[in-house]
Amino acid sequence: MRKKLALRFSLAVPLLMLIMAASCTTLDYSAYDTRSLDFRLQPAQNGALRDFSRKIEEDIEPGLSALLLVPENDEALLWRLALADSAEKSLDIQYFLWDDDRTSRMLMHRLILAADRGVKVRILVDDIFTSHPDLAVASLSKHPNLEIRIFNPNPSRSTDAGAAFRFMLEVRRLNRRMHNKLFIADGRAALIGGRNIGDNYFGLATDYNFLDLDVLAVGESVDDMAASFDLFWNSPASFPGVRLHKRGSVEYLDELRTVYGTEVLEDTILSEERFTPCSWIPFFHERYTRFIPASVRFVSDHPYDDDGREVTESLVDLIGNGSGDIIMSTPYFIPGLEGIHNFAGIAEQGTRMRLLVPSLGSINHTAVHSHYRKYRRTILESGIEVFEYRKDPRGGGRELAETADNGAGFISMHMKAVVAGESRSYVGSLNLDHRAMRINTENGLIVESKQFADSLRSLLESFMVPEESWRLVLEDGRIRWKTQDAVRKTAPARSVFQRISEFMYRLLPIENML
Repeated sequence: MRKKLALRFSLAVPLLMLIMAASCTTLDYSAYDTRSLDFRLQPAQNGALRDFSRKIEEDIEPGLSALLLVPENDEALLWRLALADSAEKSLDIQYFLWDDDRTSRMLMHRLILAADRGVKVRILVDDIFTSHPDLAVASLSKHPNLEIRIFNPNPSRSTDAGAAFRFMLEVRRLNRRMHNKLFIADGRAALIGGRNIGDNYFGLATDYNFLDLDVLAVGESVDDMAASFDLFWNSPASFPGVRLHKRGSVEYLDELRTVYGTEVLEDTILSEERFTPCSWIPFFHERYTRFIPASVRFVSDHPYDDDGREVTESLVDLIGNGSGDIIMSTPYFIPGLEGIHNFAGIAEQGTRMRLLVPSLGSINHTAVHSHYRKYRRTILESGIEVFEYRKDPRGGGRELAETADNGAGFISMHMKAVVAGESRSYVGSLNLDHRAMRINTENGLIVESKQFADSLRSLLESFMVPEESWRLVLEDGRIRWKTQDAVRKTAPARSVFQRISEFMYRLLPIENML
């Protein structure tokens, strides 16, 4: 009897502690009721970005947009700094992840400077991986021209245990995340694609750096992106950052401004002249001729309507109705049985399909790879060509991913793009897995342009060469990984520990959460 009581007590105590932790500090939901609706400003009628966009729009037909592929990580950082420093009127910024690291702090410092000179700065960030302390977010939002809102925040915030327990209590609501990426400056130019804000996305991390892709858009599609930002910004799921912490203050904002600025000055790479505040007009002039005119449709899921899956539906239509070869690039590929059936049907019609995904050694989420691998054989048997990106590419991929010869441990392929036929393509935030296509919100561009499709196809094909990727083949019923100088019988991994982790993840029934 005593043993049973002791067992029940030993189980009850941790549960009680979790419940108490979950109730320690919770968000005040009345903050949703007190926040004001807030909409975008009209596009700026003066300044460098107005002149830049007008010059590009003069060379394209009415109704079209102009697009620029940005695969280089250092170039992607430069564009964000250029947009932040050049804005005269507004900056609307929406991201799934905003790390609290060196590049993220540098960009935040530039946004504070923009707000100081009168630019209206609105930042919307998903809560799930928010690493900035609540006190910092609340204090930054004390700036009269800068506001941060947090999408779908976990109400329990004081401890990890409390947050985990609250997640279990509200798993349906808290499992839906905002995976969108968007950076709009003065209503004139917008960056959209696969990058979040953090060292890994700009080639400055030491563990791994992403090979990723953004598109800079100028023209009519920017207005559609701005309208989507307003919808998310004013949605019931967006929580005012100023209410995250009671002790948020202007004094702490000033302290953050000083800390962020000092860190940049002391950083060997970020203090380089090319990253410092300046007139970006020469930068813009050097890039005018690289833009491609295109018919563009911006697509975005609804912030809180589960049935508003516009991105998935648009991509299914793009792939299913495309004529000619199809190339798909995604960092996380878990197609499910329905997806496998659809892809096999397309391949059976004589369409050449190529798939570019990370190898086990290149992926940053081993759990995803563990549930992709069970579909690998079926994919190959259906006639789809599969290329798995190497962790140690020997071609141009590492040059695109690394900034200033940083030398990270491995390169992780993170591009989300599709080319279907001669002239149709997609670039955006959508991964080809269950979470992206059925749970999270996503966005992207559906593009109709042969020139843009040719450029995107050429870029993706450059990562399918032996120096960059393993090509998978079936030999005597077994999968082999081939490059120009090697044939492997097992999936290339970073370590024995990663192989063990992959095996363990494979045993967990988590596919529908990935």
